[in-house]
Amino acid sequence: MVAGFCDATMAARRMEPTLMPFFFSRRPELAGLDRSARRDVRRLAWHFAQRHWTLHAPAFAWVVFVLLHTRYHIVPERRDYLLITLAIFVLAVVNIRLHISRYLKPSRAIFDALGSAAARRITGR
Repeated sequence: MVAGFCDATMAARRMEPTLMPFFFSRRPELAGLDRSARRDVRRLAWHFAQRHWTLHAPAFAWVVFVLLHTRYHIVPERRDYLLITLAIFVLAVVNIRLHISRYLKPSRAIFDALGSAAARRITGR
């Protein structure tokens, strides 16, 4: 009986459509919240996402790129340098949104358990 229930639960999870992390207004984790509560949950998710080392990987890659370019002139054209910088910036924005979306569910659970005042205290707001 339990094995059948677990199989059905896992199948239902696999069937869930994955939502793009760029549309936070459509996320089920934020459903039923007013604007200030959604903002608190997103801030809490951002607070947790900042602690993950992969969030900082694009910034580290950009610093290494700038140092290599300054020392060895690896990109001779200014236009190419700006395009690579822009690509790293876009990668960083996508990376941030993915990290925030990853922490929305635990942030909502913490928000539901502790409330708005505690979420603001955790994020320092």
